[in-house]
Amino acid sequence: MSYVAGNSSVTSENFVPVAAFQYDRNCGVSSQMITALHNDGVVCLCNSFDQSWLDLIEQGIESALGGASTDVDIVKRDGDAGSFSFSSGAWQTVAPFHRFIFDSHLADIAWSLLDTTELVLFYDFLLVKQARSDSAGTPWHQDHSYYPLDGHKAINCWVALDDIPMSSALRFVRGSHSSGQLYRAVDFDDPQRDYRYARKELALPSVSELTQAQDIMACEMKAGDMLVWTTYTLHSAPGNTLNHRRAAFSVNWLGDDIVFNGKPSLATYSDPSQVVGKSIACSKFPKIRG
Repeated sequence: MSYVAGNSSVTSENFVPVAAFQYDRNCGVSSQMITALHNDGVVCLCNSFDQSWLDLIEQGIESALGGASTDVDIVKRDGDAGSFSFSSGAWQTVAPFHRFIFDSHLADIAWSLLDTTELVLFYDFLLVKQARSDSAGTPWHQDHSYYPLDGHKAINCWVALDDIPMSSALRFVRGSHSSGQLYRAVDFDDPQRDYRYARKELALPSVSELTQAQDIMACEMKAGDMLVWTTYTLHSAPGNTLNHRRAAFSVNWLGDDIVFNGKPSLATYSDPSQVVGKSIACSKFPKIRG
């Protein structure tokens, strides 16, 4: 099957809204939220974090992009007025990120949504698309394709730091996680080029077929809203054509069925202590619950 980076027939008028629920910390995660995530592969929890938590993340962004993160990139593509920045796994060196992950109610949400006896922190990811970073799109992919992990209890908790209109919203192929099929990883810079660490035995996703056969989901977001999706859910994102920043801070969590498989054993997602077939829990990927 051939890989298609996008589908020109997919417009904002075609989107099915992501199931969205108001999050109340006193009530916690509801059965309806869990059902939506299980059925669709994605759910939106509105008003998950108030301004005080967002301010803390902003402090972390300043620190991370100022040099505290050991894994940070700032990219400006030809023709774009703005750049986009991303940082991965910075919680150990960026104190505000550490505080948000460990002191907020984020882990409680993830633990409940995963229905797991233990919860492991995998990594955090910061993505800041500055105004008019038009070419900073993300091709259709599954997060799990990049991870040296077996198992299915893995989710990405993606907190919007700015209001995000439909034109800049993430897009998801509804129910694309349900078959459990793992597709080959794609190169984010050039989807037509082979990704260096891709598992060649896996098929590329035929996105043109999938997006014609299944609903494409998306939703507008307010700062403090959080999208949660399983790492098997196919998704993509456009560049930022807005005249203001579009930023998010996400944290990936693992449940009790996830084990290390070593394919590939990238430094970002592994540790020398890992053993194939065993949990990845260690100081780099700490167990937070259970």
